[in-house]
Amino acid sequence: MVEQLVGTIVYFVATIGGGFLSSWMAFNASGEVFNGRKHGNALIIGAMSGLGFAIANIAIDAFTDMSDALFAVTVFAAFFMAFGIDRFRSSGGDMVANNATEKKTLKEPQA
Repeated sequence: MVEQLVGTIVYFVATIGGGFLSSWMAFNASGEVFNGRKHGNALIIGAMSGLGFAIANIAIDAFTDMSDALFAVTVFAAFFMAFGIDRFRSSGGDMVANNATEKKTLKEPQA
């Protein structure tokens, strides 16, 4: 049995960590200058993911029937879910931005 408050806090910490890890890995791979706003967005995405996970567990009353092993598995799942959501958001945003700024050249009329 896991207390609701403890479970909620653990989900928040795990998902914020997953979002931050995703953001940190993207920062290291990009070679760009550090941008705190991008890391802030990852933390917000992580917190929202944790809130969703906690609300779902509270709504179905899962915390009261959950064993410690199952709780550990769901915490790891929440961590990787937040990591994946942030990667999807970041990569999807980059993809859209790249397609929107693609330069198109027109042929000049022949004289």
